[in-house]
Amino acid sequence: MKPSNLNSQNYILKSVGKETFEQIEADLEKVEMPLTQLLNKPWAQISHVYFPETSVISLVSVLENGNGVESGIIGKEGIWGATSIFAGNLSLGEATVQLGGEGWRMKVSTFKNIFENNAEFRKIILAYVFTFVAQITQNALCLCYHNIEKRLARCLLMFHDRAETDLLVLTQEFLAEMLGVHRPSVSKNANKLQNMNLISYTRGVVKIIDRKGLENFTCECYKTITEINKMVREA
Repeated sequence: MKPSNLNSQNYILKSVGKETFEQIEADLEKVEMPLTQLLNKPWAQISHVYFPETSVISLVSVLENGNGVESGIIGKEGIWGATSIFAGNLSLGEATVQLGGEGWRMKVSTFKNIFENNAEFRKIILAYVFTFVAQITQNALCLCYHNIEKRLARCLLMFHDRAETDLLVLTQEFLAEMLGVHRPSVSKNANKLQNMNLISYTRGVVKIIDRKGLENFTCECYKTITEINKMVREA
């Protein structure tokens, strides 16, 4: 059995062995991650990597005119900022906290040093990066081929997986950005899910009413992403 490591809910921190955890423990800083906190602007230098506990981070790809679409989300299953191992310390997109909570952070220079010198840590980080790339790839496919209500159901399930509650604070503006649609489309399709008694949606708060029903209704992409995560963890 591996140690619980600070009783962390973060999968990466829970997964490392005792020696590795002792190596990184002193460099972890517990932080509050409030709703809408901007962690990094697109293509800006990353100063810290974040290991979410109860918070969820949204990564958004942004055009010059300010329009954007969500490319992926990161919660207790992963780490934000791991792309710093590939090319400089650049952020791939705009990283914003979309479900407020807590997490741990570490200076990116320390993270890269541990990554380079600790084989166990490196293996776990690379496995997670693979699953995140798979999520981004599937999200792009989903955006092109699946209708809005099924994509909305998938996104809500992914947030629910990472939250500790059935109540998700998700504004119309964010949901529109997440789905790549205009705000009226959010209301229209949230109402469809509400009329099916899968969710309730009032003033930016989504309540998950029928989790199993959402899973049965959503597109295949949710199952694909979930199964890839499971396969990588069990490998």
